[in-house]
Amino acid sequence: MSSLIKENAYDEAISRYFDFLNSHEAELLDFACRLIATPSQNPPGDERAAAKLVTEELKRLGISQIRQLAAKESRPNIIAQLQGAHAGRNLILCGHLDTKPAGDESAWLTDPLAPVVRDGRLIGLGSGDMKAAVAAMVYAAAALRTDSNLKGNLSLVFSADEEAGSTLGSRWLAESGFLHADAAIIGEPSGIEEEWEALHIVSRGAALFKVKVSGTQVHSSISDRVPTINATVMMARLIDRMHRELKDHLTYEGHPYGGLGPTVNVGVMAKAGVYYGVYPGSAEFACDIRTLPGMTRDQMVQDLEKFLKRAMKDEPQLKAELVFEAWVPATEISPEEPVVQCLQTAAHTVLGNTPRLEAFPGATDAPQFQLTAGIPTVAAFGPGLLPLAHSPNESLKIKSILQAAKIYALAAWRYLQQEDSGVPDNGSRGRQ
Repeated sequence: MSSLIKENAYDEAISRYFDFLNSHEAELLDFACRLIATPSQNPPGDERAAAKLVTEELKRLGISQIRQLAAKESRPNIIAQLQGAHAGRNLILCGHLDTKPAGDESAWLTDPLAPVVRDGRLIGLGSGDMKAAVAAMVYAAAALRTDSNLKGNLSLVFSADEEAGSTLGSRWLAESGFLHADAAIIGEPSGIEEEWEALHIVSRGAALFKVKVSGTQVHSSISDRVPTINATVMMARLIDRMHRELKDHLTYEGHPYGGLGPTVNVGVMAKAGVYYGVYPGSAEFACDIRTLPGMTRDQMVQDLEKFLKRAMKDEPQLKAELVFEAWVPATEISPEEPVVQCLQTAAHTVLGNTPRLEAFPGATDAPQFQLTAGIPTVAAFGPGLLPLAHSPNESLKIKSILQAAKIYALAAWRYLQQEDSGVPDNGSRGRQ
């Protein structure tokens, strides 16, 4: 028997899943709204209410194989499983339950935790990043549950603590041995200018560090009478130089999906001085650099130390010390990975076009899945716009929530139906 999926079987899957999801569209939107209305801001970090809501919705939809796993009581992760009738592959759909804080609520036109449907958009904290995707994954799994001939196993992994480094979320799950699959899809928002514009097979890494600058702390009334070094001024000069020049001094190779290369953000935080009357003797600022596959921590440290040494030679009064705080590796998978091809086909079916392949600008949970758990992982493919995430008035198109559920359901079915020799994924047809 051929291992290739017959196209009439794909047509039947389209009809079955689309009928289910179209008939549950109002429930899907309502669930997304209830998730947004459930606080899970991180910091401070507490996903219990969101986890409870997701668990209840899964059970209501007939998915009862659910585990809550937590390194800390207030930070639960959910792993729900849908077992097919026949043996086959294992796929994970992953989203995170936490959001960034709302920030300055006066900048919001609506209450961040009171979701609003307006002009075809859903407005609310975490709408795009990424509670709508979580809702879509839940309903995609519910759609697959209607298939009595489903092969393989689908796992839903809804993690805690992603917005603060994943220490209590995917990192803990991976290091504890709870993550097992042949592939994973993370539903982070994949649009920059338009929703669904790219499928991200690269998760850029991150280098996080501070630079401490030393000066002379004395009474400010005599700063012009004794030898002094103003740490704040020295810091400002160094920040300006790093902003203009640092990227050109980093070691990296071009990447086919790397866009403009690493992104250097200098001075994302800064502090200096003591108070009026005190000449500033110390200052420090923080930086983050978004890295490409192939870049290493050791080389990054060497590049930074070399840059600071050169700056101090050019400015003898400058005394700067590097404090390297964190390194998140970049990850990537091949465009030939079956999970990528299945997503491309599903996206073309639902959207009518095939999103281009790119690197996700930020970091995702992909390193935990891929490097620690050994699972090939799509770094980001989900509804929403990344520039609206972490911003006042976060929103996404309402129609993209249903699109997400359809894409996840079709991609999961197609991936689980495959055997190792693959399927013809020409993405030639589309249907709404």
